Amino acid sequence: MIFIILFWLIFAHLLADYSLQSNWVAKMKKTDNYVLLAHAIIWGGVISLFLSYFNILTIWKVVFLISGHFIVDYIKCHSKKDIWVIDQSLHFLQLLIVLI
Repeated sequence: MIFIILFWLIFAHLLADYSLQSNWVAKMKKTDNYVLLAHAIIWGGVISLFLSYFNILTIWKVVFLISGHFIVDYIKCHSKKDIWVIDQSLHFLQLLIVLI
């Protein structure tokens, strides 16, 4: 069952981090922290919906997902290097943590 939930969390991550993020948001979150926060809230909300479906949602997970996504993306947006792999690895680690 844990692998099924992990599959759906990865699906939710891809949906929220790519499909639901417009080009405008991807560009603006680099200079506007409110846009970045909105993106993090949307991402955390989508992941939380899936956690809720599997009845494993708690408030600390919501806070951890939103704040963690904001921090990771903030660092990525202000990095002079392309750290996409690190960014995605940390988001995946977040998914594993809320699953355990």
